[in-house]
Amino acid sequence: MLESFQKRLSSFSLSSLEKSKAMAFLNRFDTKYVLNIGNALDFLENVQDDYSLLQINDGVVQSYRTVYFDTPELLCFNMHHNKRMNRFKFRTRQYLSNGKIFNEIKQKRNTGKTIKFRQRRDETGNEIPIIEDFSDFDKWFKLLLESKGYPSENLAPSLFVYFNRVTLLNKRFPERITLDFGINYEYNNTKIMLNDTSIVELKRDRSPERTAAQDFFRSISKNPSGFSKYVIGISLTHPEAKKNRFLPRIRKLSYERETLQ
Repeated sequence: MLESFQKRLSSFSLSSLEKSKAMAFLNRFDTKYVLNIGNALDFLENVQDDYSLLQINDGVVQSYRTVYFDTPELLCFNMHHNKRMNRFKFRTRQYLSNGKIFNEIKQKRNTGKTIKFRQRRDETGNEIPIIEDFSDFDKWFKLLLESKGYPSENLAPSLFVYFNRVTLLNKRFPERITLDFGINYEYNNTKIMLNDTSIVELKRDRSPERTAAQDFFRSISKNPSGFSKYVIGISLTHPEAKKNRFLPRIRKLSYERETLQ
């Protein structure tokens, strides 16, 4: 799978991390599309003239590992399942290409806008110390949540997520696109690997204009579709989780389950 993506990406022009920062859009509107791998490769072929490809440390495919935190009752997961418009997720994410680690809050507001708050944890010289245990919900993360008015009690690791990402930057319009593939979950000695799933997410700071990406989705009659890596992962790895709402999506997934030693 990785080789197929790398081959298709070779024809893109490249952009630096500095340009990507101008399109960080921590307050933004998101639109997601769920594609199989074949359609994801076709998507890249169709938009290559209109988007540049983010390159970091000579690499265009970036790998991420993330640990999500939730309460024993899965408060964050259940808010999503119950269609709470104001909902949030808490996570620590490591960017494997450059080693950067961030504590993050991600909130979906009832306006449809996504808000993110971040706290960097990997460099000395920062007033916040380097995190020692990637899966530790420490006092600094707790202080970040409390300073923003979020609940911070009884949080513990609830899911580990690993995936690959490519990032595209629109050459004509302030729009950033991420394409995720190779999604793996781990929890409680269980590993789940999604075999044929790619998530394309369009990110903008204002209402969308018609772009090459949108033209592609129209051409294949593809409508936006919600897909949270977190809630799908919880549904697959936590037997006790209430997951009725997500079962139609899960039934369409191709995945393998492995028991870890």
